[in-house]
Amino acid sequence: MIRSWNEIRAHYADRPAVERSLQGMLKLVSEINSSRYRDGLFAWTSVNDLCIAQTSVSYPYNGPYLRISPIADGQLEFRYIDTPLEDKQWRRIVDGEDGFARLERFIKQLHWF
Repeated sequence: MIRSWNEIRAHYADRPAVERSLQGMLKLVSEINSSRYRDGLFAWTSVNDLCIAQTSVSYPYNGPYLRISPIADGQLEFRYIDTPLEDKQWRRIVDGEDGFARLERFIKQLHWF
């Protein structure tokens, strides 16, 4: 389930480069991979989504995690899955270029580091 940041980066690098949203995901993962968060965030992919947890997890996992999804027009949706009630989940949509900055604000808000 948990994959290294190099494996996750390769996952997005192998996707078609024509999709702007996937380019945003590749940029985000590349920035995480070269950041101080690399060893403290635990992630896996689900098709095009990137799922990030604060601690190492194993399958099946039903605890809280951040799901980042590419959406139309090069945007990324950040959704913190901490309840099954979708309308109660924290959610933000940002331009793909702003993905890493949004991730850093999320990390700061939840005191993950």
